[in-house]
Amino acid sequence: MGIVVTIAMLFGLVVLRPTPWRADAAAQADLRFVVFTAGALLLAGLWNALWHGLRNLDSFWGLAALFSGVVMVLAAVIIFLERGEPAVADSTWVGSIRSMVVWVLAACFLLYAVTLIQLNLGYPIIS
Repeated sequence: MGIVVTIAMLFGLVVLRPTPWRADAAAQADLRFVVFTAGALLLAGLWNALWHGLRNLDSFWGLAALFSGVVMVLAAVIIFLERGEPAVADSTWVGSIRSMVVWVLAACFLLYAVTLIQLNLGYPIIS
């Protein structure tokens, strides 16, 4: 499931990416991809936080799952709100936390991706 969660985070970063050199790129993204990404983020985030995270609060990966799951759900909500009403999303709480959510999602993605690489290469991981 870690691979699925990591891929969902990557897709979320692709949709939420800051593109100062091409501001129109986010607006031109295919709606099906955006909805699929937001749905995948929401489902994987809920699974990560509620199923794995809350059941393993005594371990590092349980806490990481809870934290990253909450961030993934927030990212999904931001994507849904921005696609619905972009002007409203910018002027509310969404606009104020968007960049923080993107940075934290990127950090969670890096943690998961590096750990998956370490597991596949047989190196020890954080436990």
